[in-house]
Amino acid sequence: MRDPIELYEYPKEWWRKGAEKKIASGLYILTKDGWIRRGITTGTTASASLAAAIASKYEEVDFVSVETPIGLKVNVPVFAKEGVGVARKFSGDHEFDATNSTIFVSKLTKDKKILFSRGIAFESDFVVSRSAMDQLKRNFEIYSEKYGYDGGVIIDAYYRKISEKLNGVAILGTTGFVEPWCDELLKTKIEIAQQYGKIAITTGRETWKFAKENFPEYQPFVFGVHIREALKAHEGEIIIVGKPGLLKKIFGSSESEEIMKKLKSFANVVEVFVCST
Repeated sequence: MRDPIELYEYPKEWWRKGAEKKIASGLYILTKDGWIRRGITTGTTASASLAAAIASKYEEVDFVSVETPIGLKVNVPVFAKEGVGVARKFSGDHEFDATNSTIFVSKLTKDKKILFSRGIAFESDFVVSRSAMDQLKRNFEIYSEKYGYDGGVIIDAYYRKISEKLNGVAILGTTGFVEPWCDELLKTKIEIAQQYGKIAITTGRETWKFAKENFPEYQPFVFGVHIREALKAHEGEIIIVGKPGLLKKIFGSSESEEIMKKLKSFANVVEVFVCST
């Protein structure tokens, strides 16, 4: 059984009846004794509110199926009525997520495009990542074609309670899912990584993708700021692939040669690759 997002194999001794369906959804990470729940990104939540707004013009809906940037579809519960769609962000078992329970509200408009209200902002500037914008456009296209809708939609955001308007929230998400960082996840990923003789430890999803494409003999894992913990626990061959900012935060330098010097006690680290883009 393989995780559909990070594409690692789960240890066979963890396999149990009925696990395939939960794993395939992308919303669950199998552990030795149970499960860890992934959440959904602001991009997925905003897409759900958008889809619900369109669907509610034509029929009653209490959930919508949203396409994510990695191709998986996820069912999101919504409240929707007469061209207004509401969805709440769920962060799974992430220990801390400032945007948890953010409410996205989409309303249909006559303009034939996706618009953003003042709640979709950060430091006075609209922030919608490329992957999240592509996700919004894709779901807008899917639901417009499904129902023959010929208008647009405007998206707004509120924090936790509908009365607490945000100064601004970014719409982000590379995969559409939130990796639920907690002690249990770190322990679980380290145990899974120990199955592999060669691994690429990456700082995030973009560097994971880079490692997957450029170092195919290494199984990539996202460890974020927890690189040192992963290094201490793995005895196989390791390469590190990361963005300069996070590498500097962890190692005090973003230069590969300097980082290798700091890691001289880890003889199994064969390369540090810094992704500048």
